[in-house]
Amino acid sequence: MTKTSPAYILGFMILVCTVFGAGISSVHYATLDMLRKNEKLHKNRSICRVFDLSVTGASADAFQKAIDDSISYEQITYQGRTWDVYKQKDTGAIGFVFSGTGFWDRITGIMVLSPDMSKVVSIRFLDQKETPGLGARIEEGWFIDQFKGVLVAWDQPVDKRIIVGPAPNPNAKNRVDAITGATQTSLALMRFLNSELESFRKAIKERGEKTMLEIPSPWE
Repeated sequence: MTKTSPAYILGFMILVCTVFGAGISSVHYATLDMLRKNEKLHKNRSICRVFDLSVTGASADAFQKAIDDSISYEQITYQGRTWDVYKQKDTGAIGFVFSGTGFWDRITGIMVLSPDMSKVVSIRFLDQKETPGLGARIEEGWFIDQFKGVLVAWDQPVDKRIIVGPAPNPNAKNRVDAITGATQTSLALMRFLNSELESFRKAIKERGEKTMLEIPSPWE
């Protein structure tokens, strides 16, 4: 069999793919536990930051302890979806994990609301794959900080409760500036944030009992 024959070339390609595929799989499974620990650490850091918790040290245990001491956690299921819900014990602030489609891929984060859900306390992004230097700037401090204290206009249409970008009233208390050059990411974020807020509110309303959240009811 010559090296230029189709059978040789095919066999060589299969061998190379098998060797490299096995190597990649081995590395993946060998590091899987470490990846899971890093994902948990990243999430715990984000929870501590979005709730502005005091953390003693920089270890994974330090972040976990800060959360255990200050945050209550439960899951709420609504229409086949399960929400991760956090409540700050001393302030009553409510956090939930949101997710939606950005311009390129899924964007996931945590939004914290005041106990009566009337305004945003803070927001953090857990994962996003938007364009570096453009849509990915949603993780920058100047953009995130705009959401602090923003009112949720529950009396407005679902898609206008939080506005990201221009508005008839530029001083509207439910508005933040969009990212220059990343209009599509900004619009996508506004769209799914409002959708998530509406779904989360319905989930809390359907849940009925308030044993953990004890939220006043601005539902109607």
